[in-house]
Amino acid sequence: MIKNKLIFILLIIAIALLIFFLRFDKEEVSYYEKTKTYLNHNDTVKYVGKETCKECHYEIYESYIKTGMGSSFQHATKSKSIIDDNNNPIIYDSIKEIYYQPLWKEDSLYILEFKLYKKDTIHRRLEKVKYIIGSGHHTNSHLYEINGYLHQLPYTFYSQKEIADLPPGYENGNNTRFSREIGMECISCHNAYPNYEYNSSNRYSNILTGIDCERCHGPGEIHVIEKKKGIIIDVEKEIDYTIVNPSKLEEELQFEICSRCHLQGITILQEGKDWTSFLPGQKLSETMDVFIPKFKDDNTFIMASHVDRLKQSECFTVGGVNCISCHNPHKSVQKTSNNVFNNKCKECHEFCKDDLKHNNCISCHMKPSSSLDIPHITITDHKISIPNKESRKIESEIKEFIGLMCINNDNPSYTNKAKAYLKLYEGFQNKKIYLDSAYYFINKIEEENNFFVLMNYYYLIKDYKSIIKKFEKNNRLIDYKSSRYNELSKIYFWTAEAYSHYEFYEQSYQEYLKSIKLAPNNLHFLLKTSIIEIKLSRFELAKNRLNKILELNPKYEKALYNLGLIYLNVEKDYLKSRVLFKKAIKLNPDYELAINKLNEISEDF
Repeated sequence: MIKNKLIFILLIIAIALLIFFLRFDKEEVSYYEKTKTYLNHNDTVKYVGKETCKECHYEIYESYIKTGMGSSFQHATKSKSIIDDNNNPIIYDSIKEIYYQPLWKEDSLYILEFKLYKKDTIHRRLEKVKYIIGSGHHTNSHLYEINGYLHQLPYTFYSQKEIADLPPGYENGNNTRFSREIGMECISCHNAYPNYEYNSSNRYSNILTGIDCERCHGPGEIHVIEKKKGIIIDVEKEIDYTIVNPSKLEEELQFEICSRCHLQGITILQEGKDWTSFLPGQKLSETMDVFIPKFKDDNTFIMASHVDRLKQSECFTVGGVNCISCHNPHKSVQKTSNNVFNNKCKECHEFCKDDLKHNNCISCHMKPSSSLDIPHITITDHKISIPNKESRKIESEIKEFIGLMCINNDNPSYTNKAKAYLKLYEGFQNKKIYLDSAYYFINKIEEENNFFVLMNYYYLIKDYKSIIKKFEKNNRLIDYKSSRYNELSKIYFWTAEAYSHYEFYEQSYQEYLKSIKLAPNNLHFLLKTSIIEIKLSRFELAKNRLNKILELNPKYEKALYNLGLIYLNVEKDYLKSRVLFKKAIKLNPDYELAINKLNEISEDF
């Protein structure tokens, strides 16, 4: 009897709990439908990867991986490379007098750097290519990895013209050889989000291949969980708020998804945001401001400026055309018939009556053009317009710079405007007008909010006295928000550099230590700290730190050189110092400091 009563009570409790949870689920769904807030916008929802999406969306997956986005970043194998054994041209940097040649060893690709003196090879460096960046429609560039640190190799194949050359930005004596770092800003658009070590500048613990489904649909964990539970939404009748379907978004928010990477310019993150913060269904301006250089000639533009150019078209301003009006992101543009795009035009326009051999709207109204930032390529100008001879004649000329315009936010902050000009100066062209423009906006920022940007400005103009003065006056960095630790590590580093300039080495050392506490895997910060330790005669500390750098990256030539100095000048171990200097020179044949030290040792012995 007691047993039956107990069973009855437990049954009542179970029914009550079931009713409660059913009501809770119903209220939750109702809330999300009412507020149009996507469940996968919660920062606890994880990414699952495109292979998980493939389980239910096989046909879409198979189509998508053949698109430019799906094949944007791949392991360097013969099946993924434009280069083969019969198409591997040597390139020559006439300024540095150095050659580069791709070589295949079975299914592995290498880039060989070599120098000649008459007919003799006097330098040879071979690096294995880990990844190919670029789908191959425009380019294949090449990356190599050392212990998670990712760098670009000095060789790019430009597929449209079928020529090889140095990568963009390496021309005119700017060949940085093997040292260009691939940071999160770059990789966040060219690939799926990797596991990035934010206490470094270019180190990753896990790198995926290809822009994945979740870039446009948002993190998929909660969507997968619900579907595996059998919770199915009839998406013909209602929105499934576990995942973002861009076609269900307002047109403006659809546009924002494409703008994340096809609105390329000088990008400045908002306070507290990082390169993975933007989610489909959000406004891009909540995460970042994108500034575009504007010129008197409106026909000059950079490669990934599709959104900016389209916004200048009447098809956008009057007709409301956006990216997915014409593009199916799951299908390759290269394999899509021109008829598909022409038919889109015919929805609003009568078909062209001109008797042309190849009657194609795009060839006349979206003229192909070169871009300002990448050589040897032709891109489709997305400013849809009536063709005229004048615009065609000047399309490749660079006209007078007017200023930076924020293309995705009508009211960017003065701080972001100043940061944009500083970034333009530091990363692209060292023109004084950019610094002057930055300083103009810095002066409009309230003093308590201009600390980072003003310190950055002082550092770029090498005003070390003002750095120290500003730092000592405003030494309240402990109040900085934790989300800005990357900025904080830079402030400590700039201050350390300023103290070092005036030979205040002890003060400098303390600030370097603070910088590497926040960024312990930033090799440049570690190196500068070790150099100060040498100047302070703390040789054992410097030696240990340099060895740590070489554990992280055995090919860090400056660490090899400075370690060689310790063995030469302090420990008088000439054999070890010779070995280290030779290693540094083998990595960089133009490393004059190492060459001179090696010659000194050779003269003495």
